Amino acid sequence: MKRLIAIAAALAACTLPLPAAAVGSIADIVIHDRAQNRTLPVHVHEGRHYVVGNPGNEYEIRMRNRQRGDILAVVSVDGVDAMSGDTASWDQGGYVLGAYQAFGVKGWRKSLDRVAAFYFTALPDSYAARTGRPGNVGVIGVALFRKKPEPVAQYAPQP
Repeated sequence: MKRLIAIAAALAACTLPLPAAAVGSIADIVIHDRAQNRTLPVHVHEGRHYVVGNPGNEYEIRMRNRQRGDILAVVSVDGVDAMSGDTASWDQGGYVLGAYQAFGVKGWRKSLDRVAAFYFTALPDSYAARTGRPGNVGVIGVALFRKKPEPVAQYAPQP
């Protein structure tokens, strides 16, 4: 039985590649099935985006910055922040992508060298449920933020 995963992708305006509807222009976001080595098609239903994954298959969230400047991507899966492991929130750290840079997140960060892989599974086996946070199981979230412009120095001429 296949499991549907809801994508609350880019709540701060990103795009999903075809066949998904564009919802912004900051970055491209795709879900890549690592076991089948393919990008999962995105289905839209009642304004929400979905991918269908095979149970047990590991997946990766791939992002590509479409901007000339840096962006910050705050990634969560099942309501759990991918970088910190804390309950997902807008004000957490994330991944900085330089201009036109691409990056893939394969799992929850355990250290600089290790991640716990994202994989499609039933609710009781999910990381969020096992840590007492089952409220957003099935939701992949990517919040994107543009870098705040550097202030322009104003120089007054010397009298």
